[in-house]
Amino acid sequence: MGDDLLWFAIGIAGLALGADSAVRGLAGLARTRGAGAFMVGLLLAAFGGSVPDVAVNVAAVGAGNPALALGNMVGASLVNLGLLLGLAAVLRPLDVRAPVLRPLGVASMVVALALLAMSHNGRIGFLDGAVLVAGFGVLVALVLRQPAAASDAGVRAQFESEGEQLQGLGRNLLRIGVGLAVLFYASRAVVTHAVGLAGAFGVSDLFAGLTFVALGASLPQVALGLIAARRGLGDVLLASVIGSNLLNLTLVLGATALWQSYPVSESLVRLELPVLLAFSAMLYPLLRGDLRISRGEGGVLLAAFVALQVFQWWTVTR
Repeated sequence: MGDDLLWFAIGIAGLALGADSAVRGLAGLARTRGAGAFMVGLLLAAFGGSVPDVAVNVAAVGAGNPALALGNMVGASLVNLGLLLGLAAVLRPLDVRAPVLRPLGVASMVVALALLAMSHNGRIGFLDGAVLVAGFGVLVALVLRQPAAASDAGVRAQFESEGEQLQGLGRNLLRIGVGLAVLFYASRAVVTHAVGLAGAFGVSDLFAGLTFVALGASLPQVALGLIAARRGLGDVLLASVIGSNLLNLTLVLGATALWQSYPVSESLVRLELPVLLAFSAMLYPLLRGDLRISRGEGGVLLAAFVALQVFQWWTVTR
């Protein structure tokens, strides 16, 4: 168990470093090709935090372990909505001004509902995957239709700051190459040693993906999100949370389901997917009301996440 824990931790650190290198290289390459700083920053904030989860999921499916991959995708979404968003709002109330976040918040609820419906037959298969991938295409079109002028000056400055990357072609290509190489080996280490830890704790691979794999792979995003909250970058933080969830649960889950179907356990349908829907639904009144996630609202999200973790571990250890 000690070796598994050590190499799992090394893999998690590698995921963080590799993802940062690859994402910043891609963002810089996009700027080199003429993409605007606002749009690059928006896409970077919305989808950059998912890179470690994507790497783990591809490695898990490639290793013939779709249960761990599915658990990680659902678990990472719960970490983002409950732990990250809850902690950040408790730390500092989050003001939301970017108009695109409202429809994306609704989309996260629709996607969670669709996943719950797809899972009732015990499997997410090829047709489900095709629907999810098509849904991701619609979401990207929605984001790309949002002009910088639609946001106020403060929001534009937030996303343009995220999108200002070094534009040297050679440097960015090197960043991408190094980042992808590190992600490849780190994700394999995480998957291999997560399975070892699951055996040591006497839990299923699905449970491992839902809990310590999801939490470990999300730790860099949680840390960056708390920094963003302290800096008052509520729009960047919420874009990261919602965007990461949508990417994981549409493109990543859908594309891998086209390759290999996912068996869905009854426990996932009864507990984690309904909780994911509830967390997503909680965003709707927050984004439609005063456009602020208060400390009290963040506390509710955080308490619900902690209660979920306690209940999950209690069910497997009783």
